[in-house]
Amino acid sequence: MKKFPFAQLGWLCVVLCLSMIASAQKLKPEEIVAKHLESIGTGEARSAAKSRLVVGSAVVTFVTQKNQKAAGRIVLASSGEKNFLGLNLNAMDYPGEKFSFDGAKAKVATVISGQRSLFGNFVGSNDILLKDSLIGGALFSSWALNDLQRNKAKLSYDGTKKIDGREHYVLGYSSKNAGDLDISLYFDKESFRHVRTEYRRTSSAGIGVSPDQSSGFSETRLKIVEDYSQFNTVKGVTLPFSYKLNYWIAGQRGTTEVEWAYFLEDFSFNQNFDTNAFDADAK
Repeated sequence: MKKFPFAQLGWLCVVLCLSMIASAQKLKPEEIVAKHLESIGTGEARSAAKSRLVVGSAVVTFVTQKNQKAAGRIVLASSGEKNFLGLNLNAMDYPGEKFSFDGAKAKVATVISGQRSLFGNFVGSNDILLKDSLIGGALFSSWALNDLQRNKAKLSYDGTKKIDGREHYVLGYSSKNAGDLDISLYFDKESFRHVRTEYRRTSSAGIGVSPDQSSGFSETRLKIVEDYSQFNTVKGVTLPFSYKLNYWIAGQRGTTEVEWAYFLEDFSFNQNFDTNAFDADAK
């Protein structure tokens, strides 16, 4: 009978132990979400803030237009399932944005001459961002992860990834309303704070009337990244005071990149909003 070398047996034990430790460290999506919500505040503190109003300054950079900039103010309001994001800028050709969800219908206001912006068109055709309250993250009291059953969304554990040298848990977010949009949520591995959401989509190249024409078409790739940082505690809840959104799309018509940087200053809770507060079309 052939003897099994002790050295190999010892190495096998080490590998098995490491495998068991790695398995034990892997958290389930619902465990990550629970720890994330605790990072915002206690259940009592979160429940006490039934509505939220956040105001701050905004800088928009049109990266592919020689880094042209526009400045202004941002307002985020939320109550229950409802949310509103309003942006007012000092630019004639891009005066701002208005997104809303009143608990039943999502709306995206036109920007100028009855037309939506490029980003507004994206949000309008992917209203899951407003209905599930994904955009804006935990800044909204209606944040998607507060009630996954309401949105009938599913989460998947997609491993870990480093951002600026720090490890983060990555969860995939899926819903029947997401279509072909891939959504990933990032949580700091130590604090469990939600620090990033990524939205990705790749559309196939078009088909021409001839092989030669088809070869001239290219696929369209879309990537939107929301980053949250500079967390501080207000009224018992810990929220990001810095919020950045980067929109990037590349395809047949070239590449477009725009970045919105928000620096949040004032946080108010339990406001009494009027009936039009969550209607992007309201004047």
